[in-house]
Amino acid sequence: MARTWWVWVHDLGAVLWLGSVFYQLLVVVPVLAGQPPLLRRRLWLQLIGRFHGLAALAAVAVVVTGIARLLALPWPLARLPATLYGRLLLAKMAGAAGMLLTGGAIAFGVTAMLRDPRGMDRFPAAARWLVGLLMLEAALGTLVLWCVARIHGG
Repeated sequence: MARTWWVWVHDLGAVLWLGSVFYQLLVVVPVLAGQPPLLRRRLWLQLIGRFHGLAALAAVAVVVTGIARLLALPWPLARLPATLYGRLLLAKMAGAAGMLLTGGAIAFGVTAMLRDPRGMDRFPAAARWLVGLLMLEAALGTLVLWCVARIHGG
């Protein structure tokens, strides 16, 4: 029962985290692209504020439960690189770590650019960085999903 609970929390966190990234990239970016720059900037700040909290909570759940699941493996961690399962698990963890770094760059770097008192002068660069980093995070998330599919026989 306890194992099932950790798996459920891990998977739910991953769905919320990846879902928020893909939603922003595939829904929000195209919708906001047609808006006036001042409105677009304000809406991006509001959306980042909402998604950052959800994504941060989901990422914490994924990392904590992932570490717990990793430590519960029936063999030493040093053996991970010796098996296909282990290499896929390491690739999955590397992709998730990349997503964490990318999300941090969005949450702290791009958001600071959007909040810059100079306002609209930095908005075009901030918007480009935001979309580029969302694309990178989505690509890393796709790698993670591919690894999960391979781990589970897909």
